[in-house]
Amino acid sequence: MNYSLVVTVLMILLVIMGYFLFRPRVPIRLNRIFLALVTIATGMAAFEYAASRMNASAASRAPALWTVNLLFQIFYLSMSYMFFNFTVSYLDSRLLKRARLSVLAPAVYYPCLAILLSTPVTGIVFRIREGWRAGPLINMIFFNGIAYILFSTIAVLRHIRELGFFETASLLFLQAILLAGNLIRMLMPEYTVNGAFTLAALIVVFISFVNPDRYLAEQGYIFNLPALRAMLEENQRLRRHCRVLGFTIRNYSEHREIFGGRQTEEAMTGINRWLKESFPSMAAFYMRSGNFALVGENRPDMTAVREQVRERFSRPWPISGGELRMAVAFVEADTETLDTSGESLINTLMISLDEISRGDRHDESRSLTESLIELNRKLEIRQRLEKALDEDGLEVFLQPLVDCETGKLIAAEALVRLRDEAGRLIRPDLFITMAEREGYIARLGEQVLTRVCRFIRDHDMEAMGVRWINVNLSPVQFLSRDVPEAFARILAEYGVDEKMIHLEITEQSIIDFALLQDQILALHEKGFEFVLDDYGSGYSNLSRVRQYPFTNIKIDMEVIRSYCRNPDPLLPALVQAFREMRLSVTAEGIESREMAQTVREIGCNYLQGYYYSPPLPMKEFTELKL
Repeated sequence: MNYSLVVTVLMILLVIMGYFLFRPRVPIRLNRIFLALVTIATGMAAFEYAASRMNASAASRAPALWTVNLLFQIFYLSMSYMFFNFTVSYLDSRLLKRARLSVLAPAVYYPCLAILLSTPVTGIVFRIREGWRAGPLINMIFFNGIAYILFSTIAVLRHIRELGFFETASLLFLQAILLAGNLIRMLMPEYTVNGAFTLAALIVVFISFVNPDRYLAEQGYIFNLPALRAMLEENQRLRRHCRVLGFTIRNYSEHREIFGGRQTEEAMTGINRWLKESFPSMAAFYMRSGNFALVGENRPDMTAVREQVRERFSRPWPISGGELRMAVAFVEADTETLDTSGESLINTLMISLDEISRGDRHDESRSLTESLIELNRKLEIRQRLEKALDEDGLEVFLQPLVDCETGKLIAAEALVRLRDEAGRLIRPDLFITMAEREGYIARLGEQVLTRVCRFIRDHDMEAMGVRWINVNLSPVQFLSRDVPEAFARILAEYGVDEKMIHLEITEQSIIDFALLQDQILALHEKGFEFVLDDYGSGYSNLSRVRQYPFTNIKIDMEVIRSYCRNPDPLLPALVQAFREMRLSVTAEGIESREMAQTVREIGCNYLQGYYYSPPLPMKEFTELKL
């Protein structure tokens, strides 16, 4: 018999084991199972070689024959069981839940193992009588393997929609290789080719799922973001608690711009090397863009770790041609106190590190628990916003504008409102900022305008004394060239005259003159009036105001309050300048009769504030008496 194939397989297995052992490995179950697989495969190849040689030798003694043959069969039996465990463990890690078929893991293996171990007494699997002889249950080993291949295939096919094409193909190809090896071994036992099929299956697993290089950062021998995700998701799924210390390089992007990408990445490599050497009992991760994490499964004292990191960063990091000084900020978490998935934990960690890197220099440390609460609140707001937009569930409140001379209602400002699950109003700055950032602001603006137009159509504006309604226009909406046509279409649908809608834009919106001029002029040509909101809160510029077709200027409430507390000549002169430019002026934030009288004396045309009324639901606004 030619044993060269077995020897070749054994040598390749030893190379794979050596490579896998000496490369950094993420401490997750998949890697532990793969190491067990390689160990079992190596043992199986070694004992297959020894058993084949001894079975062919007449000089072999019975006790030695029993030992090597029994060990070979045990390794062979265990190999199928471990491949099944690997498949199920991968599905667990990928689907973040325990596969139901995992309960079948011991159902076949342990009875077969018990039968195999009884063989020296019963001879039921094989016998040693004048050499090796097959027993009546010799094919039990192969049926065990085929059963686990069947279980694995069913598990993969049950979740085929949740897996990617490459994952599905790799897992099914793995089962096909194992099935071929079992069938050939069962039908042609004289050929020692099973080790070659096992080796092929291990190579598929190594390349597709557990290659250590997939989880290593490019800048040094610590782990990357996918490795952190795999570790935390497994810890959370198995309820294995750990402590996480994330830290970030303050203004990492600025360092890259000043020192260049090559030197900055050289410093990152040095930091990675230092982390690996300084914290050997912890898993270190580099998550790109100057963000790092240290994870201790034995839950070490992170205060001491944080201080050690802080002390090292108080000194410069050497790079070619000089040194680089960097400051750090920290985010800390104990997963025992966080009832969340690994993916959510990582997202919160990354968001927190990004925020703290750009925040106040005195904000050097924060708890991930607080960040997670904030993130969950943002997720809740996003869900409520999406639901409201899909179901036309946004509310529009109206706040009156009062004529200075008559003290009567003359107009209103439309203000969008959103409620949480409990019916409480969510702060407008929270969901409007989110709508701008997530790309919902155009839909939000159109729904508000639709509600206002419907209100105008369904009520007698003249009888109410309302000559127009101000509708806020977000600066982000100007990025869409469809705004003029969309707004004109909505007004036409409800039969509303354009003069009834005054569009409010904030002073900060007109900083980029070139970007906004075309949009404002296009809307003005369709008949819309424009109001400049919050004048005085930004970069006030009279000459720039003249370049736009505004009809009304709203003075920011803080400017009004400041003047009412300490009058000076500036605000009266500003109001007079606007009046000479034939612009009307609205004073915001009027909270008392004295404030109303003060701004009336300096020439303001309209007043708005809680002294007259807070923003009201549309139905309550119709009942307002001023």
